[in-house]
Amino acid sequence: MRQTILAVLSLSTLAVLLTGCGGDMVLLNNKGPVGQGQSSLMMTAIYLMLLVVIPSIVMALWFGWKYRASNKDADYKPTWAHSTAIEIVVWGIPVIIIGILAWLTWWGSHKYDPYRPLESDKAPLTIQVIAEQFKWIFIYPEQNIATVNEVRFPEQTPVSFKITSNFTMNSFFIPQLGGQIYAMAGMQTHLHLLADEPGVFRGISANYSGYGFSQMRFKAHSVTDAEFAQWVEAVKSGQGNTVVVDENGTTAIQKGTLDQAELATLKDGNRSKHQIDALVARAKTPEEKKAAEEMKPYPTEPHAVTYYSSVEPKLFESVINHYMSNYHGADHSASAEHATDAHTNDEHATASAEE
Repeated sequence: MRQTILAVLSLSTLAVLLTGCGGDMVLLNNKGPVGQGQSSLMMTAIYLMLLVVIPSIVMALWFGWKYRASNKDADYKPTWAHSTAIEIVVWGIPVIIIGILAWLTWWGSHKYDPYRPLESDKAPLTIQVIAEQFKWIFIYPEQNIATVNEVRFPEQTPVSFKITSNFTMNSFFIPQLGGQIYAMAGMQTHLHLLADEPGVFRGISANYSGYGFSQMRFKAHSVTDAEFAQWVEAVKSGQGNTVVVDENGTTAIQKGTLDQAELATLKDGNRSKHQIDALVARAKTPEEKKAAEEMKPYPTEPHAVTYYSSVEPKLFESVINHYMSNYHGADHSASAEHATDAHTNDEHATASAEE
């Protein structure tokens, strides 16, 4: 009995330490309506399940104590086989709880659908997200600017994230604001979030994607409308690094245009360092050894925060089309114009016939 108590206490202590006692339990410290709603659903489900778990644990301990070998006063019924009351309790209560959980799941999956726009008096801010090789790229199509490993948006303003990948499948996640959504090459997913107040929130990748996976983290800044407008103007004028300084006194890197050529430079290496060393060691010819030695290793630190004062038009769409078939990747502007002209001519012809 003593060993059992010590084991339970040890596991409980370990669980507290793993959840970050004294730290920031981000999933339960939400700063937006989506995150708050999802946390509320999670806690409601836990409470409902505890209605079965706690009584089961209590009864298991009580039965073991009551019917122990040394208790000679316990009822002994070797022919007992059935109790309708017990059957109703052990089956009825779980069925009711499962029914409630099913309804909550259906309601919550529609209420907090990541594709569902958030209700607000303010117009949403669109941000295009590209999961690059071990870094995150954020494009603001309406402001014509871009950032790397940092995203800023006004408080109390819905943010419409359009997400894709220029590498392997990944997962975009700002825990304090809402759930994660996958980023996949050749596809576009959506996520709508909103921050209730100014603050800095941790953004991560929730899907393992290789040796540089641990570097895929960023900061999401919720700022006032005035601060956001000031930041946008500073980045557009090439002075974004003069208005933002982090807690370590480090400023962002300010660059010019984010285009296809610049995007190609954001690729992070070919292999991890130990993989490159292994290729060099196994090389059988001078050419193989030279090729291995020229490989660029994956980074061991996150990419520095970088601002771009302008963005090549439709850069986000070109990343998606790059992984699609020739039909999707081709330029159909001419055929689209031809189809529009043909449709217009048909309308004129129809109108003339009616006259």
